[in-house]
Amino acid sequence: MKQALPICGLLLAAVPALGQGLSNQGAVITIQSGAELSVVGDVSVSGTGIIDNAGTLSLTGNWDNSTSAGVLTPATGTVKLNGSAAQQIGGTAATTFHSLDISAATGPVKLAADASVGNSNGVLTLGARQLQLNSKVLTVNNGATTGISRTTGSLVSESTSSAGYGRLVWVIGSNTGTYTVPMNSGSADVAMVANITAGGSSAGSLSFATYPTSADNLPLPSGVSALRGNANYAIDRYWIVQPNNYTLAPTSTLTLGYLTAEWNTAPNSIVESRLRLQRWNGLNWESPQGSVSVANNTLTTDLQNTYGIFTAADQNNPLPVELRAFAAQAQDNDAVLNWSTASEANNEGFFVEVSLDSKVFQRVGFVAGKGTTTAAQQYRYTDANAANRGALLYYRLRQRDADGTDRFSPVRVVNFPRRSVASSLAAAPNPARSQYTLYIGAATSQTVQLTVHDALGRMVSQGPVVLQAGENKLPAFFQDNQPVGVYLLTAVIDGKVLRTRLVRE
Repeated sequence: MKQALPICGLLLAAVPALGQGLSNQGAVITIQSGAELSVVGDVSVSGTGIIDNAGTLSLTGNWDNSTSAGVLTPATGTVKLNGSAAQQIGGTAATTFHSLDISAATGPVKLAADASVGNSNGVLTLGARQLQLNSKVLTVNNGATTGISRTTGSLVSESTSSAGYGRLVWVIGSNTGTYTVPMNSGSADVAMVANITAGGSSAGSLSFATYPTSADNLPLPSGVSALRGNANYAIDRYWIVQPNNYTLAPTSTLTLGYLTAEWNTAPNSIVESRLRLQRWNGLNWESPQGSVSVANNTLTTDLQNTYGIFTAADQNNPLPVELRAFAAQAQDNDAVLNWSTASEANNEGFFVEVSLDSKVFQRVGFVAGKGTTTAAQQYRYTDANAANRGALLYYRLRQRDADGTDRFSPVRVVNFPRRSVASSLAAAPNPARSQYTLYIGAATSQTVQLTVHDALGRMVSQGPVVLQAGENKLPAFFQDNQPVGVYLLTAVIDGKVLRTRLVRE
């Protein structure tokens, strides 16, 4: 039987400090509301130990959670770190805090294990202190913009390339507002801000990370295959903003901070006013977009709902863009494809390919490229009588270099009007790594439930979607921890059960 050690003190500001630290290997220690337990040294909890904290637990040393279950029952309590030297939050198990306050710590605080803050609307209070993520994951469960409190305090996501970067995961859900993640390089602010004007699904979160690079822009972020361009025109920093557990992601614009030394240090040859963000779409770098504030050292996106991996380059010398734009649309019974390139190197041309199921493609045409050119080029191809192939078609471009190397464009969907069935459900690109788009046709405005099951029939996610009459184009994402494989998307639209396969690669 566990032993309960209540620490009451309803009329006391604090109980006497415990010297030499606190070690709990199996007891239940209760700190009642209004009481404070001060520990001079480390707090170490292991085995089946529990701290039932409704008051305040402060410590000058390290926090070590090596329990077999939850160490805290954080309904309302606060854990304060107020040591005069560096402190860390670690152990063999992740800790969930209600409120975590490091504002009174003298030295930096470092994560040595994953941690969560903000259950039951608790707050992460930084004050003027620095919290080093140290390649770990810090989750803020308080979905309000006030879930992180600070004056000049900050988070450091950056680590050595071998350790990787730390991440701040903010469970924002369907909330809106300006969410400031106070990232810092260790010596200067590089804040990341998401201005959310329309919320996503209630269980979703956004993951934030950033780190600097050497002059050659290495190491690359996980998932990026190559820089491809001239590193002297690319800023020496990457930013990663990923949605998690959203059926539909929030509508937002992103503002991302950088340091002066990351663009003006030799061998870089960048004009700061020409810096623009570029996003990796899983295949290549997209066209430069957004704006730069030279006065504030920030870059802002102009494309809403665009998340992923970003860097920035001088827009006069952008990272190579395979396609500046690619669109496909129905015109009567034809499918008309238009695309453009910003520059080309040894481009033999483009094979136009079509699919009925987004998986098996066949070649329907070829458009010759311009070889090597730095001038922007426009292309057009008409797939005559494409409607005879089917009501829903998937198109892609296979760009071929002179040496025979092929690269694929994103997939575009052409939806011809259905005479007998107005409702439709499709996804593209399919397969996809993370992002894809839902194409939903509805005869009338309605709210439907979208449900995703895995190959074993287990429900992965479910959420409501508001549809307008006609075609609906909705951004969607796989969860970060979702395995590769086949999934089934189901919705009841216009009274009909529609299903389509999703493939994560």
